[in-house]
Amino acid sequence: MAIIGGGPAGSSCAIKLLQESKNLGRKLRVVIFEGKDYDIHFNQCVGVLSPPLQSILEKELGLFLPSELIKRQIYGYRLHGPGQEILLVGQDASEPTYTVRRVKFDKYLLNCARELGAEVLRTRVSYLEFIRKEGIDEVRIYSDSTYLKADVVVGAFGLDEMMLSVLEEATSKDGNYSRPNKVLKTYIAKFHTTGGFIRQKLGNIIYAYLVPVLVPNIEFGAITPKADHIIINIAGEKVSSSDMDAFLSLPEVKEHLPEFNRDEMFYYEGRFPTAPARNPFGYRYVTAGDATGWMRPFKGKGINVAIVTGIKAAETMLEFGINREAFENYANSCRELLDDYIYGSGVRLLCKYGPSLVLTHLIELAKVNPSIYEALYNSVSGQETYKNIIKSMFKPVLIRKMAQGVIKSYLQKKGGKMSEVKIRKLTTRDIDSVMKIDEKITGKPQEAYWAGKIASYLSREPDACLAAEIENKVVGFLLGDIRGWEYTIPLCGWIDIMGVDINYQGKGVGKMLVESLFEYFKSSGVETVMTVVDWNDGDLIDYFRSHGFERGEYINLVKKLK
Repeated sequence: MAIIGGGPAGSSCAIKLLQESKNLGRKLRVVIFEGKDYDIHFNQCVGVLSPPLQSILEKELGLFLPSELIKRQIYGYRLHGPGQEILLVGQDASEPTYTVRRVKFDKYLLNCARELGAEVLRTRVSYLEFIRKEGIDEVRIYSDSTYLKADVVVGAFGLDEMMLSVLEEATSKDGNYSRPNKVLKTYIAKFHTTGGFIRQKLGNIIYAYLVPVLVPNIEFGAITPKADHIIINIAGEKVSSSDMDAFLSLPEVKEHLPEFNRDEMFYYEGRFPTAPARNPFGYRYVTAGDATGWMRPFKGKGINVAIVTGIKAAETMLEFGINREAFENYANSCRELLDDYIYGSGVRLLCKYGPSLVLTHLIELAKVNPSIYEALYNSVSGQETYKNIIKSMFKPVLIRKMAQGVIKSYLQKKGGKMSEVKIRKLTTRDIDSVMKIDEKITGKPQEAYWAGKIASYLSREPDACLAAEIENKVVGFLLGDIRGWEYTIPLCGWIDIMGVDINYQGKGVGKMLVESLFEYFKSSGVETVMTVVDWNDGDLIDYFRSHGFERGEYINLVKKLK
């Protein structure tokens, strides 16, 4: 069996073929043609491993992702739309999202295939022939350095122009493969910097930008943190390198990047499909990965698609055979990918042509509606199909809430008398609001700090974390905890962090938060509440004294290390 392409699609196909053939007691020769040298070449891919890729590798291929490949674990996404932005964090304890250096990941998979017995030829295929006459039935493969006869060929070469043409020509009389007729162009830039800079400016968050108003050719852009560098990517049907220049000049992008000299920048150009290929399989040939066109618009999850299609192609060949009828089972096993194309295309058109009408209000509503919030998160992270996302949103009750929210956003008056304050439990959806309140108070953005801090508190004592809300807007927050201390001190309630929007200070918001927390502590059997303040902050000490706090028995001792 010949596989053209040693990326995730080709390698996963080879691994599955060799593993399963061994289990079946069948001897199989698998040859991979790969002209790229992963030690020196660059892959035009950001390198984000989205769930459930880790499970797929472990369950389907028996592979466990080496820790040295992981550059950073991603905890959330900050989505920027027209005039609105929101921090999106997963609600469930699902698999983590990782960033990797793509060429290293590809090299790892290819080495796994080689260790199982795959032959890897460092050469480019230049021509294919499907011979069916005079008792001969085979595929003939010509490359820069060798010639090979095979029973079947797997096209796992992505959107390589030369190989697309080679396969189209070779199948023109029988099979008639036709490449995906719609693609998005992409440009990638890399910024090397320090880990400290990344922690301060990005943390473990991917910044996503939908249809930036000032750069209309860009349909999607992102800033992705790695270990010691940052990846910028943009995508669009008509995008160019000039659009990358403009994107890097946007204030909301520049604030997350180190200083750079534009004359020294390197851009990498690539593409990914947004429409399915025609006849992606036929007699003695099958495609996998990008060559199928079975990708999601925006969040393509290209690595996931490559590995899944590679595995399914291998399973089909071993179980059903290598003719067109057999490969119909391959298409059926990938039906979810095929079905999602129509839904994804609809979402893409909505974002591209109707952002001011829909997307702006959708982001605003997501800040207060859990269902819409989850739908946006799943869409940006790629953790659900567009089909399921749309189904989850288009319910009568939810549609009514969305319509009411849109109308309210137009009619809502600014200023006026303060409405009733509502105290409720803090959730991960409130991280964005907490950060904005903190930035107003301190004058410093601390996104990376808050994303991890709130998640930690919510995992320990969620009922002690409170939000003050006025007309669906968070105007204050309090992070508390129940824990013991050293020196045999029993469990105490703790007020650790509190903040009130400067526009709502002096109106009793903080008092309501503290009193609500006291009620929770009492119901939990807590008899003592503690907090720690700066001894020189007289105003803060007076504030807590007004709530009944007195000076405790302990002081902190400090030694500065040079």
